[in-house]
Parts: sequence; C-alpha cells; structure tokens
Amino acid sequence: MAVNSMAAVPLSDEEVPLVTLSEPTVSLDDLILSPQTAAALSEILNEQRHASRLAAYGLRPRSKLLLAGPSGTGKTRTAEALAYALGIPLVRVRLSSVISSYLGQTARHLERILAFAENGRWVVSFDEIDIFAGERAESDHGEMRRVSTVLLQQLEEYASDNLVIATTNHATSLDAAMWRRFDEVLTYRNPTQAQIAMLLVVKLRKFPSKINKEQASRAFAGMSHADVEAVCLDAMRKSVLAGAKMISTDDLVASATARKKRHKEAGKSQG
Repeated sequence: MAVNSMAAVPLSDEEVPLVTLSEPTVSLDDLILSPQTAAALSEILNEQRHASRLAAYGLRPRSKLLLAGPSGTGKTRTAEALAYALGIPLVRVRLSSVISSYLGQTARHLERILAFAENGRWVVSFDEIDIFAGERAESDHGEMRRVSTVLLQQLEEYASDNLVIATTNHATSLDAAMWRRFDEVLTYRNPTQAQIAMLLVVKLRKFPSKINKEQASRAFAGMSHADVEAVCLDAMRKSVLAGAKMISTDDLVASATARKKRHKEAGKSQG
C-alpha cells in the first residue's frame, strides 16, 4: 500500500491542504473493542470487500459511519484500522484548515473534501464533526447553521462507496438530521476491567512483562483506552531507564496511580 504523495488533495481558499494522506499502521488487532462494535466493523469490511457482489443485486455497502463516545476510546484509530484492513490510504480532514475565520469559506471547503472523497480509493476521517455539525437550532450564528446545512446536503448526495468516518465526543450535541445521514452509528465507551486486562496484553506484547492482569487492571479503572496505552508506555520507559529486564504488576500500578493523580490535579475526570 503506497500513498501517492502527488495526489491532488483539495485546497482551502488560501491554498492550504484540507486533508492529509497517510499509510495506515494500526490494525484491528491493536484495538480492544466491544463484541458488538467488532462484529459491526467485520460486517462493514465484508461489505466493502464485496461491493461488486452487492451491486449485482442493486445494493451498496455501508459507507458513512459515525463513531460516538468519550475521547481516547479508539474512534480515530478505528478509522485507521479500517483503512489498514482494506489496504488503502487514510485521508484525515484538517479541521484547522477547513474552518476558516471567514465562515463563508467553510462550506466551500467541505464541498471540496467530499468531492475529493468520491475520487480514488481511501478511507476519509472527520474527527470531532460536532465542531460544525451541532444542533442548528441552538446555534446563534446564521453562517454556521448554513455550514451545517451544506454538510447535511453533501452527505446526502455522497455517491462513493469509499468509507467516510466521522467521530464525535459529544453525540448529544449533534443535530438529529445529522444522525440520519449515516449508514451506521457505533458507540464507544471506556474499557471494562476485562477489556483493560486484554488491552494490557496487547500493549505489552513486545516488552518482557510478568503481571497479574486482574490486579493491574483494577488500578486502571475509569481510564480510557488511550490512558491505558499511555500508562503502559510510561512503565516501559521507566523500566528501560532503570535497567529492569521486565515490567511487573507493581510497575503498572505505580504508573497508573501517578497518571491518575496528575489528571486529578489538572481537573481531568476519570469517569
């Protein structure tokens, strides 16, 4: 899978790239998902791989997905993992370029991105779509309401079978009409204790360790998937610098406790 660096990506009115193309490196095996989410993604991949078979019966694969849930629960990585599974590049929308200080430009930028998404073969990822797709009735800015309407129209008219994946940390803020534009909505949550134990195995698989997964996972209660990974990285770095040959349960518990304390001091809730 080679990313064509010369691909004509859409540009903003200021001629700044609206998207970035990259070669995905995260696979679904790197993620710990709920059984329901994993099953839905497996079905979606099967539909994507057999789009021509579906077309013979007048059917199309699901192509517009909304992933909703707290920050750090694996939504963005899911988009990358789907691209990896399909063997195609990942296109990330650059919101900093899309949302202009002149809001009239934002709608044009969205139109260019979705037109681009229909040409070529890739997965297109919109992170934090609620930034410009919140409740139109609650918006006190007429221009942003117009942008939301344009996005709804563009999603409705989107004709490609390429996956367009939007994520949101604030699903309740989305306009109800926005939900209807997606073929599938998947919910993400912080990992359960059992999922944390599995996540520890995945994140430590390339580093010597001897841990009690059940005991260690209790120290991670309330953390997101991203937090668990960060703690594992903390513990690995400390072990390497201390000259230790493996990570122990105590190492993980100490790193998790320290990170929770830092988050508490910074005012970040652990659920």
